[in-house]
Amino acid sequence: MIGRLGSLLMSFRVAFAREATFRWFVVAVLGFIVRLDHHGVSSSIRWLQIRSELYEPFLAFFRSTALKLDAILSHWQSLVSARGAVRTRGGACVLIGDGIKVAKEAERMPGVKKLHQESENSGKAPWIFGHHFGVVGMLVGTGDKCFCAPLAAELHEGVHALRELQGKACPIVDEQEKATVVSLMGQLVKTVCVQLAAPCVAVLDAYFAVGPTFKIAAMVCRDDGQRLLHILTRAKSNVVAYEDPPPQYSGRGRPRKHGRKLALQTLFTTRSDAFEPVSVSAYNEVKTVSILCLDLLWNPIREKLRFVLVKDKTRTFILMCSDLTMDPGEIVELYASRFKIEVMFKTLKHLMGGFTYHFWTTAWNDAEGGCVAQLQQLPARAQRLITEAMNAIEAFVNIALIATGMLQLLAMDYTAEIRNRHRWWLRTYSSEVPSEEMVKTVIQHEFYHHFRNFKHTAIYRIIRDKARKQAPDPMRLAA
Repeated sequence: MIGRLGSLLMSFRVAFAREATFRWFVVAVLGFIVRLDHHGVSSSIRWLQIRSELYEPFLAFFRSTALKLDAILSHWQSLVSARGAVRTRGGACVLIGDGIKVAKEAERMPGVKKLHQESENSGKAPWIFGHHFGVVGMLVGTGDKCFCAPLAAELHEGVHALRELQGKACPIVDEQEKATVVSLMGQLVKTVCVQLAAPCVAVLDAYFAVGPTFKIAAMVCRDDGQRLLHILTRAKSNVVAYEDPPPQYSGRGRPRKHGRKLALQTLFTTRSDAFEPVSVSAYNEVKTVSILCLDLLWNPIREKLRFVLVKDKTRTFILMCSDLTMDPGEIVELYASRFKIEVMFKTLKHLMGGFTYHFWTTAWNDAEGGCVAQLQQLPARAQRLITEAMNAIEAFVNIALIATGMLQLLAMDYTAEIRNRHRWWLRTYSSEVPSEEMVKTVIQHEFYHHFRNFKHTAIYRIIRDKARKQAPDPMRLAA
């Protein structure tokens, strides 16, 4: 598997202008996969047996201006879309977006703020200090098993001033700059879709069922005016929409712009006889649900959306989609796949240690709140140090995303080979396609026990060039 992984890694060479930066990228990705603990950069140094004097250069790699994260993510997104991307019946790629909050209490780490998180889990605190990441992934796989392959992540909540230091553009909504969690997620999905240059449908949570999300997506069009990006979300429970205006008008005053107002939640009882049974494939099983599909005018964007009201036994919910041609059953199936990103978050956090970064700077102490005006008043050196720390945080997380996605691609492409090489007992096999953990275990075994078998590969030469020299065994020198 190390040889297969090396082929994927070597394809990233085109995204780097310097050979030295690319070599550190290879070390970073392999470090996420083979390390046996999650203690930031130190873990990769320890388990790859890198020379201790290279610890500081490794830290400098994440802060370096030679590390062009946009170019790396652009190559990664093209690679994922070409290898097993799940397509809708209309041929669109399926993007999944959501946010994740990571606890960080470092006073000298830029972007740390007090965050609120809602959860029914008693082990999840309602208030934390930390970072809020927006993450976008792509649904990849086959009918047997699908993954949410992570494509990009960036800091969102409370970092408007810091984004200006990084040179990132502010989202434009109704010809005005609007930097909120919702608009930043819409901008991130838009950026991924533009990079793919292919039709996409973004599946989002009900938190993003607001006007700015749909308005940003509507901006992504081909030269002929055809939309490339559509949004599919779960509607809020108090959503209202309007029917078409009457076809004929008579009387005084201006013609009506829309028809009768509908509180969609009430339709589950007032139009219960209009629901039709539909078979859908959701959560690895085929089930029958009752749906009612309506194309109605939604006032926040003053355009029509497709609303799908769903009855699943005792549960009811409403989905909304900007693609008026998508089949209602397919809308339900696509939204059911949204939980894949939650599984990916669990893998990224607990298996890969993708949020165990410790990048900080003493220059952040002088920011005193971090608003735009205060940051602009800092000396140029302090601004540069804060920007480098922010870039290092996002680079660490995105490289962890790429390492996670590589395990998923290997699981899909080399299923039988991985299953044959995995010699450890598992009580339950969820599917024929191995999990990310199974692939990681196979690569770790090859690295620690059979790494010399891959001495003809480029990845071996890169690691050995930075590895510490082994002391000679005194027993071998005995007469």
